[in-house]
Amino acid sequence: MGHPVERWWDEVWARTRLVEVLAGGEGPEPLDERTVLARIDSAEALAELRALSTRGTVGDDRCRCLGSTTLALCDGEGQLLGRASLHGNDALLWEGGRFCGNLDLADPAGLLLLLARQGTVRRLALLSTRLAYALELREGRPQFRQAGSGPHGARLLETRRVPDVLRARLREVPGRECADLDAPRVDDLRVLLAGAEPDGHLRALALLAWLGRLPEPMEAGWGEGVLVRALLRGLDPVEAAAGSAWEDDPYLVLGLLRWADSEETPEETATDMHGGVLADLVAPVLRRFLPPEPAPVLR
Repeated sequence: MGHPVERWWDEVWARTRLVEVLAGGEGPEPLDERTVLARIDSAEALAELRALSTRGTVGDDRCRCLGSTTLALCDGEGQLLGRASLHGNDALLWEGGRFCGNLDLADPAGLLLLLARQGTVRRLALLSTRLAYALELREGRPQFRQAGSGPHGARLLETRRVPDVLRARLREVPGRECADLDAPRVDDLRVLLAGAEPDGHLRALALLAWLGRLPEPMEAGWGEGVLVRALLRGLDPVEAAAGSAWEDDPYLVLGLLRWADSEETPEETATDMHGGVLADLVAPVLRRFLPPEPAPVLR
C-alpha cells in the first residue's frame, strides 16, 4: 500500500481544473483575500505541476515557519479541493501537515521554473543560495571585503569583476560600507560607469557578473550586493541577457536570480514585462547545477 497522501493526491488531482498560486503560506489570511500571483489551468501545465509537487521524500516533521507561497487546488466550479505551502526553496507542506510532514521535493528547481513561467518570477530567487553554494561562493573570514590592498581588499575587486572604472573609487570603501553609500555617491558611480560604457545592456551584464560573484550570504545581501542592485536601477537585466551571447554563464545566472529578488524588481513589474523569459534564460544553468534527484517511493 502507498502512503495515505498519495491516495489523497490521486483523488484531488483528478478533480483539479485550476491551481491558483497565492501570496503567503500557512498564515490565517483567508485564501480568497490573498494576492493571486498566477492561475494555472492548462492540462499540460497542471500535469507538470502535479508531477513536480508530489515527487520527493516525506519527512516526519513539518516546518515551523509559515511558508512563502500557497498552491490552491480548485475544481471546475472554483471550489477549493486542497492546498500546499512552499517552505524554503525545496519543500512543500500539504494540507498543513494533515497527512505527513514536509515533502522534500525531488526537483525543486523544476517546480520554481514552472511557477516562474506561469508568472511568479521572483520565486526563482529562492534558488540563489543553492546555486551560490554549488559555485563555492561561501563566505569566509572576513565576511566583507576590506578597504585598501591585499588579498581581502582591492584584489577582490578584480576577482569579483568589478568594472575597472569603479575600482579606484571603491578601493577605500569596504564591502560593508558599500551598502550604506548615500544617493549622491551612488549616482556618481552610475555616471562614471555610463561614461565608460554607454550601452545600457552591456552595463547591465557587467553589473550582473559582479553581483553573481559575491559570496553568500553577507556580501551578496548586505554588502556590495546592495550597491550593485542600486546601480542596476533603470536598466533591464533580463533584456540585456536575452540579447547577448553569454553562453549560459552560471555567474550571470546567479546575478539575475539575486536581482530578481531585489526591491528594484517588484513582482508585478517582472511578471508583466518578462513572463517566462527569465525562467528560460536561467533554466539551462539551474538544470546543470541543481538537477533533480531520484524520488523514492513514499512509505
